[in-house]
Amino acid sequence: MDNGLTRVLRQLGAQFNSRIWRLGFASRFFLAMLLHSGTFLRRLHLTIHEIYFTGVLSLIIILVSGLFVGMVLGLQGYDTLARYGSTEALGVLVALSLVRELGPVVAALLFASRAGSAITAEIGMMKATEQLSAMEMMAVDPIARVVAPRFWGGVISMPLFWRRCFPRWAFLAVI
Repeated sequence: MDNGLTRVLRQLGAQFNSRIWRLGFASRFFLAMLLHSGTFLRRLHLTIHEIYFTGVLSLIIILVSGLFVGMVLGLQGYDTLARYGSTEALGVLVALSLVRELGPVVAALLFASRAGSAITAEIGMMKATEQLSAMEMMAVDPIARVVAPRFWGGVISMPLFWRRCFPRWAFLAVI
């Protein structure tokens, strides 16, 4: 009994230490990326390229997905509203539910999945082919050259994209 209890406590402690270590590693990486982000203004062309890559190229998949989500909402809403004789409110139902509820969630998930997977694959391939090590050998900081422009491209392009897809009048109609 005592041996089983100590084994369980050791496993629990090892899992806790592993998670704390990962959190610390992610925090240090994020802090290093923020510290090296000051140079992204000097190489603005890299950040603009990443804004295009993460924002504009994600636009098509998000708009197509929003179209199909709107069609499914219309189909489901029509069935429900037809029971009560309120089918004329279908357009308002779909517009409000997409702008208020589903639009931000679908856009954020698709943006993160499309842009995040592409950036992760690109940086992973650079690591596998030792391009990041080559940058370090040439005294180029890979965090400042590779990671920071991609981070700021995503941070800048998501609000710009959201503003473009859902203009001011859509938010005023919802309120």
